[in-house]
Amino acid sequence: MALIFEAKVVLFERLKALVPATVQCTFADAGKADRRQQVWLGETTEDDLEPVAMRAGSRKPTAVSGLIEAHALVILPGGPVGAERAVYALREYIAEACRSLDPGAVPGLIDVRPESATVDTAETTDGAYSALTVRVRVRGRET
Repeated sequence: MALIFEAKVVLFERLKALVPATVQCTFADAGKADRRQQVWLGETTEDDLEPVAMRAGSRKPTAVSGLIEAHALVILPGGPVGAERAVYALREYIAEACRSLDPGAVPGLIDVRPESATVDTAETTDGAYSALTVRVRVRGRET
């Protein structure tokens, strides 16, 4: 079932188009903090595959549901309030990418929306960082 992966690819294209040029946007974790602001996509999970109709033959219409994790990291000099405020601004870009994603871009795609988010903020000797993980719910139907 590639529906979740294809939705992830389209979501990445939307993110690249929406985030400012000062934000590094990559499909996967680049593994280094060479930019002060970063957005990338992480783990993909297909957590529910359910037949939705009876049909002769081996291929049945299937409802597909899964999660895509979108991550953001902000490193700023100064206090943690500024870093967390900046990461919440990146969260809005992720939400806008979900809202603006055309379901017709992926055959069978029904819905893409942020489901939950976690933020971790800390102070370091170099300033502050804030890390965000947004779980994006993807629903669709394959035949």
